[in-house]
Amino acid sequence: MNTSKSIISKTTLKTRLLAVLVASGVSISSHAQDTQDQLSGFYLAPALGYLSHSREDHGAKDDYSASLSLGYQWASAWAAEFAYTRSNPESEFGDFDIDSEQFRLDAFYHLSDDPKLKPYLVFGAGESQLSADAGSFEETLYNAGLGIKYAFNDAVSLRSDIRALRGVESGTTETAVNLGLHFLLGGKSSAKKAAPVKALDTDSDGVTDQNDQCANTPSGVSVDQKGCPIVLDNDKDGIPDSSDKCPDTEKGAAVNSEGCYKTLSENVAFALNINFANNSDAVISENLSDIKALAMFMTSYPQSSVTIEGHTDSSGAASYNKALSQKRAEAVRQLLIDRYGVDANRLDAVGFGEEKPVASNDTSEGRAKNRRVEAQAKATIEKVIK
Repeated sequence: MNTSKSIISKTTLKTRLLAVLVASGVSISSHAQDTQDQLSGFYLAPALGYLSHSREDHGAKDDYSASLSLGYQWASAWAAEFAYTRSNPESEFGDFDIDSEQFRLDAFYHLSDDPKLKPYLVFGAGESQLSADAGSFEETLYNAGLGIKYAFNDAVSLRSDIRALRGVESGTTETAVNLGLHFLLGGKSSAKKAAPVKALDTDSDGVTDQNDQCANTPSGVSVDQKGCPIVLDNDKDGIPDSSDKCPDTEKGAAVNSEGCYKTLSENVAFALNINFANNSDAVISENLSDIKALAMFMTSYPQSSVTIEGHTDSSGAASYNKALSQKRAEAVRQLLIDRYGVDANRLDAVGFGEEKPVASNDTSEGRAKNRRVEAQAKATIEKVIK
């Protein structure tokens, strides 16, 4: 044990403890009005623990400890106690034991109103005394930590916490872990008689909230004794009439949550492919029926739009063919607008020239197939599932 450190005078220790007591009293008094619905009164708290020591500064090994606390629980989150802790650690410097004692004044602040499980903060100050045949050492001790209490009943609780202990003179920080019981001695409840509460009926259905198994029933809906709507379902689709937006669906039909027929999305399409005479952008009369069919598709599906693609064979200059293919696409586009009334904003025309042949340009038959206009119209429809 390091005996070179000065022993704290009793007068200094008493002054410090008195200051801690006054400060704790002021703090607890200022919060005593923050009452909770819990018992108040004196209590005893015996505990066992494990206490670490600073081997270098104190010359003591870690050891088990025993403690006894006497305290008072206010009818609030606060409690205060005087605690005595004792252990007999072995010495680091010889074959002998050291007497270790702590005298503390601690304050507790409970973090929950739960009557069963209450976590808490603890902090306080006191004196630590180490003594052996070779001498003794005393110093002021501060501690802080956190813990939890579990109540078996109103009088008996299990209590456990972990704390950091700071020695002022030695400048050491040690750790203590405690587990014990908490006995409330003749506690009194701070609960006041509650004034009679008028039964609430939030949804105004005539059934009080405490008995209402269907809260928030819409206004005007007839309910049973449990506060649940009296269900009417005239079309037998499983959706109450009060929520059914389609009250006349066929029996057995699949319906959604609003009582309307379920629908299935389906893609539909129309392809146009017409040919042109050599070196011409005039629409051949025999192709008019195909163009009309495209116009009717677009009328049936007003959300559809079309890009009309013009093409040529490889005869002639590429730049000339590019311009010719554009004219062919424009000719079909204009026919759809002028003759069949399709909105121009739904139609685009693009010429690709000889860039996208569908047949060989080495034969007259292949070149005839390449002199063409193509268009692909698509739309999505909703089909009723029955």
